[in-house]
Amino acid sequence: MLIRRSISLLVFLALARIPALAEENPAESAAEPGAAVSYYQQVLPIFQAHCQGCHQPAKANGKYVMTSFETLLKGGESGEKAIVPGEPDESYLIEQITPEDGESLMPPDKPPLADDQIALIRRWIEQGARDDTPENARRKVDMDHPPVYTRPPVIPSLDFSPDGAILAVAGFHEVVLVKADGSEQLARLVGMAERIESVRFAPDGARLVVAGGLPCRMGENTVPRTQSS
Repeated sequence: MLIRRSISLLVFLALARIPALAEENPAESAAEPGAAVSYYQQVLPIFQAHCQGCHQPAKANGKYVMTSFETLLKGGESGEKAIVPGEPDESYLIEQITPEDGESLMPPDKPPLADDQIALIRRWIEQGARDDTPENARRKVDMDHPPVYTRPPVIPSLDFSPDGAILAVAGFHEVVLVKADGSEQLARLVGMAERIESVRFAPDGARLVVAGGLPCRMGENTVPRTQSS
């Protein structure tokens, strides 16, 4: 009997805890009118999953880059400001993602964003479009600022060129090309994706296909030209 009462008490406490957990979840709490919307935790994941694949430095469709907060607000070749803090109706991005007759201009050739995602972005802009990205997540990694390793990295993928002269090694934010005998580093191909999932040389060895990203969040496919040895 004592064991049964203890189990009942634990179940009651667990059920009582569920509302508290929901309140601590930013995505859930943002559904409440007036709740603060987090760019880093709620808005950025939407952009990563649906927008950044075509709006990044390596593939800036419409000359619009969404991987930098500054360029995200600025906009692209249209000349319109993509995001006007406090003014969603003046923000070109809202016009692009809001569907009419079930279709939206962005993302192109894909279903529109969900209504709750559009509403979340709209409320974030209404609240001032604040960038709350943590300082430790602001580190810039690109060709001018390549990754710095403090410990040996995980290597998820390797591939030799068809002639056996070059070895491609997947790293963090990059693929490193080295001579097959390890005697010389030939190039560092730095990209946006943190996790590089796979590297494969084309049959002629002139190009290298690289796939990377964050599962269920974002992805990046690039086909850079390789350097000969």
